[in-house]
Order: sequence, then structure tokens, then C-alpha cells
Amino acid sequence: MSQSPVKIWRKQKINRNLLGKSGTILSWTEINVAPPQYSSKTPYTVILVELEDASNIYGQFVDFEKSDRAIGKKVRTILRRNGDVGPEDVLEYTIKFVPLS
Repeated sequence: MSQSPVKIWRKQKINRNLLGKSGTILSWTEINVAPPQYSSKTPYTVILVELEDASNIYGQFVDFEKSDRAIGKKVRTILRRNGDVGPEDVLEYTIKFVPLS
């Protein structure tokens, strides 16, 4: 079930404040069985990250090599499409992570 356009619009303020932040991987897991809107994307990796301001957030890890899935690896937040388009035909974007060199 996708979110309503109003919830997506409200979430953009949170996402905007998280863009471009750097942090360190605290933990990771690979998802092999996912909800319907993400099932075409399996398997995918979700990581828990400690940002530079000491706050913790989690999200999908993208554009990485398997060797990048390591505790202590530096990552950066980016904005990417989230899941498949639902019945409302609203494209939802969310914060995801990419490895830093």
C-alpha cells in the first residue's frame, strides 16, 4: 500500500534536511522477501547509519559492491525513487545511501 500524496508531500521537509549527510554503517541486512511494492527489487540491502550529528537512521543501500557492506564503511545520503508506482500513480522518493570512496 503506497502513501497518500499528502503524506509524501509532508515527508519532503524531512528528506530535504537529510540530503547530502555523511555517516558510518552500524549494521546491515539483506532483504529477500519484501512487501508487494518492493518485491520486484529483491534482494536489497538495508543499513543502519550513524550520521555525523550522532543521530541514527536507516535506509536502502544502493550503487555498492558487496565488499562495501561493512560495519564502519562511510556512506552519504541521496534521494531516490522508492518502490513501484501504486494505484495513485504518485512517484515517491526517499532517502537512500551510497558508499563513499
